[in-house]
Amino acid sequence: MIRYKFIGHSTVLIEVQGVRFITDPIVSRRALIVPRKRAAGYQQEDLSEINFVLLSHAHWDHLDKPTLRKIARRSRAKVICPQGHRALLSDMGFTDVIELERDEVREIDGFSFSLTVVNHRGKRWLERYRSSAGIFVEGHDHSFWFAGDTGYRNDFASGMRGLRPDVALIPIGAYEPREWFHMMHMDPADALKAFQDVQAKYMLPIHWGAFKLTKEEIHEPPLVLRKLVDEHPELEQRIWWLEPGDIREYQATPFVHMR
Repeated sequence: MIRYKFIGHSTVLIEVQGVRFITDPIVSRRALIVPRKRAAGYQQEDLSEINFVLLSHAHWDHLDKPTLRKIARRSRAKVICPQGHRALLSDMGFTDVIELERDEVREIDGFSFSLTVVNHRGKRWLERYRSSAGIFVEGHDHSFWFAGDTGYRNDFASGMRGLRPDVALIPIGAYEPREWFHMMHMDPADALKAFQDVQAKYMLPIHWGAFKLTKEEIHEPPLVLRKLVDEHPELEQRIWWLEPGDIREYQATPFVHMR
């Protein structure tokens, strides 16, 4: 069985044939000082028996120490992340933190992990810079791309080794005003281009619906995305319109790439 549960913001619980992944886990009521506007859609068992934590970068709404400590107490998870995060994770109870280099492919427990490029800086507090990346995962006849947090670029697929993800987790929120945020965050139109660029079978929109980080309202991004695909049913049917707490089971189907 392969299934995806959208917990909220950029947090997705992914199960691939009994192996459990969770992306940028945050179920806390605040991201530093920003209050959560909509509760995370999860059960306590969703943070248990995790095999892999996928961390894209160190911003407070993505690397949440209280949530990570809960996971570390309830599982023996390996953490997959870009370089520069081991020190932040050292006091949380994780014993296996795997920091990937940009062009590295790591084979672990039947899955391969590689980083994809992003336009985003992951610094925390007053640091000058900390690395940020998307993560591509392939194994057990399934692949998915966790885009992390990023502005649009046309070379996202460069870390996928010529493979097309079955499911792409792509951020669609925190984008207004565009003159300020276009380099750091994709809007729904950018996200749709990224979906088509990487030629994924399905898209799961993330990075919306939890924290009001920018000018647009938290419920706006999927509404804008729906309008963009209203006249393109072949795309609309390949987008998973999940609300926090919703689950979608993946079923492999024949795929014809349409641009």
